[in-house]
Amino acid sequence: MQHEWTDQKREEWLARRTERRRKNPSPSRDPERPRAGSLDAERTELLNNLHNVTTKTFAWELGKYPPEPYPAPFSGKLYLPICYMGDDYARTVKFTEGQDLNLLVYQFYNAPPDADYDGPNFVTPHKPALKRHEHMGPAPHVTGFRFDAAERTARIEWWDAYVQALWIGRRTWRIEVYFDDAVGGWVSRPRGDFDRAPDLERYMGP
Repeated sequence: MQHEWTDQKREEWLARRTERRRKNPSPSRDPERPRAGSLDAERTELLNNLHNVTTKTFAWELGKYPPEPYPAPFSGKLYLPICYMGDDYARTVKFTEGQDLNLLVYQFYNAPPDADYDGPNFVTPHKPALKRHEHMGPAPHVTGFRFDAAERTARIEWWDAYVQALWIGRRTWRIEVYFDDAVGGWVSRPRGDFDRAPDLERYMGP
């Protein structure tokens, strides 16, 4: 999956990169035409910045009230795992367009687990969990959602700050970038429909 650029979005991105490079001038480089070495540095810096934004800015701690809303882009179904690295098709809940998905997740995981559920408790081992979030890992955070507009579904993208793991369902995930010929630079690879892509709103290279 790659980004779809409008002429305006493309020109805005290029202008932001050029402005950044002009603020850090070098006799050997053209601000508007990065060389191979500059592009390598752009890729490295972008990956680091995207990881920091995802895990430190977007991520919110599951056991605490979310700091900001996340309006649903359409009406559909949200998948909810009930344990760390667990099948996220375990539970589902319907949502409507514009509904706050962060609040929906918070309410689900801050409710008591089913009485017969005996999964591992990461907060107080050897004791029954009082809230569902106690089953979700040592330090579970929600970074966002992966949307499928055709299927009308959403899956939670998780970050565990203790084990330093990004996960979704039964597998880990990672932040990826690709070289986009439309702008002649490195950008984030979308992980689904309605991806937030912070690097398209501000230049995140060197």
